Amino acid sequence: MCRRTSHIHKVDVLSVDASSVLQVGDSQCLDAVSNILAVQREKAIFYENEFMFEDYSAFSIPLVAPSPTEPICIDTFHDCPYIFVRNVRVPFLAAASVVHIGSNESISLETRVVNIRHLFREEPYTGGRR
Repeated sequence: MCRRTSHIHKVDVLSVDASSVLQVGDSQCLDAVSNILAVQREKAIFYENEFMFEDYSAFSIPLVAPSPTEPICIDTFHDCPYIFVRNVRVPFLAAASVVHIGSNESISLETRVVNIRHLFREEPYTGGRR
């Protein structure tokens, strides 16, 4: 891995979410995983152990990384051993996201999200009949 020195004048970040990375400088490996089970209810009544990650296959199915269909050959030449950045403005880093200023050898990011919405149903219109 090519090592370089990162010079940053200003970084403005409002919020960094769980399992996200704000990295200034070189890194060997970045690995971020985030599992999100979001439940929205019209009436906020929740019971203990009602929603468990193991109950949803989306969190347990193995993900297979795509493999290139042809070989990739990359030659890089860094004319300058420095990275100069004047200004970075990132309002929000969401789940398993990365802002990286520097050299990196490998990166792996995974986010799995299950959204559940429980809404009240209106009684069906029967025209006055039961």
